[in-house]
Amino acid sequence: MARILLLTLVFALTASALAVEKQPAIGNFPFWSAPKREYADQFVPGLNAALLLSTEQIEQLHAARRETIDSETLRSGNRKDPNLTEAQREAAHKLVNEAHANLRIKVSNILTADQRALIERINAVHQEVTKAVHEEFQPKLTSSKGDDQAQEKFRNEMRERILSDFRSKLDGLLSPNQKAAFDQAAANEQAAAKNSKK
Repeated sequence: MARILLLTLVFALTASALAVEKQPAIGNFPFWSAPKREYADQFVPGLNAALLLSTEQIEQLHAARRETIDSETLRSGNRKDPNLTEAQREAAHKLVNEAHANLRIKVSNILTADQRALIERINAVHQEVTKAVHEEFQPKLTSSKGDDQAQEKFRNEMRERILSDFRSKLDGLLSPNQKAAFDQAAANEQAAAKNSKK
């Protein structure tokens, strides 16, 4: 009797585990923008998770990307081929611009108003932090011209400072649920990156 009960329990647990669908991941989808880059990767690991996207939204976003900027038409074209004529280059450039415009429209239609507003606020904060840090480090970079080692040191310090200041300001923008999702995704992405380097 105990054996039958144990087998039934094992079967039930196995069936319920198989029934649970794995949530698709959004990955490093380019929701963000930066100066001179309309579509930028996450400013920090896990940032996309702060949007609290639903499974349906994630699937729709992946489909939108496949239909636009990752389409076979764009991937098969070689825009950098030196043998292309100027007209062919312009046509290829036009296709890329249209794909990006179509993606922007599709993404806007998939996201909620709150998600779009959060993206705008985060983009603005990142731009503000980047500008302030650049202004602070500009005299150091100017005075160290010609000294490659010092330049590299200041650039590294600048990058670290931007990340640190941005994370600090991000805490004030996110709700507790958004912050928890961000922290969890950041930890997962950093662990995955560390494991891929091994």
